[in-house]
Amino acid sequence: MGDGQELRLVDPEGLCRLKWEYEQYRTGYDDMIGMGTADMDYMSPEPILQAIMDIARRGHLGYPMIPDEYYDAIHDWLLRQAGWDINAMDSICRNSGIYISAWSAIDVLTKPGDKIVIFTPVHFCFKRMIDMNHRVTIECPLIQIDGRYTINPDALEACLSSGARLIWICNPHNPVGRAWTPKELQAIADLAERYDVQILSDDVYSGLTFPGVKYTPIASLSKEISYRTVTLCSTSKTFNTTALLHSYIVAENPETMKLYKESMDSLDLRYSTDIMGIYALIAAYRHCDGWLANVRRQLQKNYQTIADYCQEHIPMISVAKADSTYFAWIDMRKLGINPQQLRYELEREEHIIPENGLRSGKGGSGFIRLNTATSEENIINAMRRLEHFCRNHG
Repeated sequence: MGDGQELRLVDPEGLCRLKWEYEQYRTGYDDMIGMGTADMDYMSPEPILQAIMDIARRGHLGYPMIPDEYYDAIHDWLLRQAGWDINAMDSICRNSGIYISAWSAIDVLTKPGDKIVIFTPVHFCFKRMIDMNHRVTIECPLIQIDGRYTINPDALEACLSSGARLIWICNPHNPVGRAWTPKELQAIADLAERYDVQILSDDVYSGLTFPGVKYTPIASLSKEISYRTVTLCSTSKTFNTTALLHSYIVAENPETMKLYKESMDSLDLRYSTDIMGIYALIAAYRHCDGWLANVRRQLQKNYQTIADYCQEHIPMISVAKADSTYFAWIDMRKLGINPQQLRYELEREEHIIPENGLRSGKGGSGFIRLNTATSEENIINAMRRLEHFCRNHG
């Protein structure tokens, strides 16, 4: 018996997951390797599972009151992980999932027709949410230096000078796997102050930095920056609780928080609190540091396996240097395959399901994103299939 902190693969028997069972159903391939959908093949940590079972045993699944322990757990987590000391009772507001949180923030920080800057390539939901809610997307491409993505301050300034009202960042960044450094974040913050724009920071992957890599929230740089920032947080990616649909924001500006709660009221979200999510968060932030340390080590190992394999056996493709998340961002452009067909061809020929980078905006065409949060056996099998694919097309 372990202490609940060990890393275990989930037993697939009887499960219905988008990443595996749905893709097997859709494609008809029993030997399919699912590396697209962004969740983990590891069991959520035992303290979270126990907390959920305890709630169920009590038998009350009605509207919950959020206990003080919830705010205390978040405060201590942010202080422990990032050295960020906030007044949690005044600065935290829960919501029903990271993108519901995002929409409520966009609703507060912008109005229809406003321009919003995003750093691409980035998860396709950013642009889709902006465009479908009658705002205007301004794509600011990241740049690669020696295989490592970073922010181009000159490009950002050009975007802001066009009249943008909001910068929406992803930290750590999906799909390129970068936890932005204080220096990189300060460059964004300085321009935000110069052009008097607000910042929305999606920090949903903040717990998944590799060992030795520090997560820095942009709002922690200074009180002035915090007052123009809304930070999106959740246990969903870090502790594999995406289906609980629970999230929270950090907003230290009282006026922003007031408007945010009014936006939630416009959607009648005050009563849409998932009781399981509340107590899963408390368990995660109080009792799962050992489990998370194991996850971080495994994700770094899996990423390195992919990077090393590609360098040694598939030199015509390259893996972006990463320090966080469970993504390997792979440049397939030298193969000359139509970017619109890239995922389809990999799926049809090799039975691998990646995420097609084409949907990630400028800088994503010709790339794929592989989810590394799986078994080492799946990683090796996927690499062998990818090698076979590249030899056929190289």
